[in-house]
Amino acid sequence: MYGRSALSPALEAGTPCRIMPKKSKPTRYKQLVMGMLLSLLATSPSLANDRAAGRTLRPTAVAIHIHEEIADQRFVPKLVARLQDTLAPPIVTIPTKMDLEPFRPTLGLMDARPLLDALIGGIDWRRDGTVVRFVVIADDMQLKPARFNFAASAGDTSTPFHLSIVSLARLQQLADGGRVDRDPDRTAQRVFKLIAKNTARLMGYASSDACLFAFPRSLSELDATPENFCEPDLSALVVAGIARSPQ
Repeated sequence: MYGRSALSPALEAGTPCRIMPKKSKPTRYKQLVMGMLLSLLATSPSLANDRAAGRTLRPTAVAIHIHEEIADQRFVPKLVARLQDTLAPPIVTIPTKMDLEPFRPTLGLMDARPLLDALIGGIDWRRDGTVVRFVVIADDMQLKPARFNFAASAGDTSTPFHLSIVSLARLQQLADGGRVDRDPDRTAQRVFKLIAKNTARLMGYASSDACLFAFPRSLSELDATPENFCEPDLSALVVAGIARSPQ
């Protein structure tokens, strides 16, 4: 486990933050680069595997930004406990404010691409090194050509940013007018699978589709996905400082 001295004081403390996305229009070059990264990480497992070059980064922390509009957050401590049992780096949760209204369409699902681009521009990626950041939101989203996405990611070993957005819209079953999670433990289990897998992917481990690395195309497939890394992936991830050795 890595020492806390590797992290900024704000990240260590999980200090509430406000993400102010940059509103400047991305250049054509940036659009092309982002398009390539997003297509590699979020379209299909075969494309992600083509990107594998055998090099991985060692994460200094996994920072989970919990958006303020998530009404029932009882799943969060359960999620953190699962991640601490599985991943090697420190797990930090950060209450986060961000205005998502500009990214919400009049009809249909939120487009993950401009939100990813805005988050990349609105976070200081130089401050905390190889921190993997997850922004958990309540909105349903898609990264075309997919009909919907549980998560959408951007970044690899060649970029300063390592980011994933996780949508709770299909993962969290709500009752009482959308205010109460029917099963916080199930929500935590689903989000855990996405965060654990994408932490490894964003750190450059893209050589497997087995077990936790499976690519779920439906909620039932996600629920059927094992909650652990299989061998030889587990041993490789432990050596890379991404996964924790089983007790």
